[in-house]
Amino acid sequence: MSKRDYYEVLGIQKGASDDEIKKAFRKLAIKYHPDKNPGDKEAEEKFKEVNEAYSVLSDKTKRQRYDQFGHAGVGGAGAGGAGNPFEGFNFNGQSFNFDFGGAGTGGLDDILGAMFGFGGGFRGARRGRDYRTTATIDFEEAIFGTTKNISVDGESIKLKIPAGIYDGQQIRLAGKGGPAPQEGGQRGDLYVEIRVRAHKTLTREGNLILSEATISMVDAVLGTEIEVMTVDGKITMRVPAGTQPGTNFKLSGHGAPIQPGSSERGPHIVTINVEIPKNINKKQKELIQEFDKAKKRGIFG
Repeated sequence: MSKRDYYEVLGIQKGASDDEIKKAFRKLAIKYHPDKNPGDKEAEEKFKEVNEAYSVLSDKTKRQRYDQFGHAGVGGAGAGGAGNPFEGFNFNGQSFNFDFGGAGTGGLDDILGAMFGFGGGFRGARRGRDYRTTATIDFEEAIFGTTKNISVDGESIKLKIPAGIYDGQQIRLAGKGGPAPQEGGQRGDLYVEIRVRAHKTLTREGNLILSEATISMVDAVLGTEIEVMTVDGKITMRVPAGTQPGTNFKLSGHGAPIQPGSSERGPHIVTINVEIPKNINKKQKELIQEFDKAKKRGIFG
């Protein structure tokens, strides 16, 4: 189901002020808050939708990208109540679950196992200890996926990391933890926390990849071509004449996967900074003053 317009969600106009956005959010957040609507799933979804809209429209940078590119410009901000998109994920024949370090989602068996070491409900056989470890990957590996060898109890385990994983997420490998303490029991699970190294020039926001590029004042006025470093390599991008500082440009398909293991990717957003010269000579100053006079006479738009 397609997402609703964030302004529509909050019931405000596109040009609403920050104060109007905040007031609209507070009103709706109180109206749909779970504490006021216990057991009401529709109210819960609306509460999440309102929070998602506010998280974008209250952030100047995200709002600017949303106004320019719509939902594609904010990288699917907020899960919209869709739950854990990594749960029960199967990647290249390797089945494992992802979580975010919170409570497990495996139901009663997992709860009992965590509390009492039981596996498989009430079968009575104890299960082995869960192991935890970390694996560090590069920014690009998080985007495209990779395979890492990790060592557990002297055993080398091949860990397949799907494209699109986030920093801090955990991969659970069932049965790869400690051995069962008694015959008929089950091995514990292995939890691997993924740590993603920061990139020098790129950052990630959902399925977006963000970067900045600085051009001269002259290039901003006359237009130019620049080389943008993406995870796919360098791409030549045209910057049109009259580009203003803070303008965003979208390189479609050069962002992060829209969901784990997907070949479809979000965009790479490039924000343009314009360098204003600090020191100019007399001739340059005269030219700028002449340009200003011509503009005031209406010679330039």
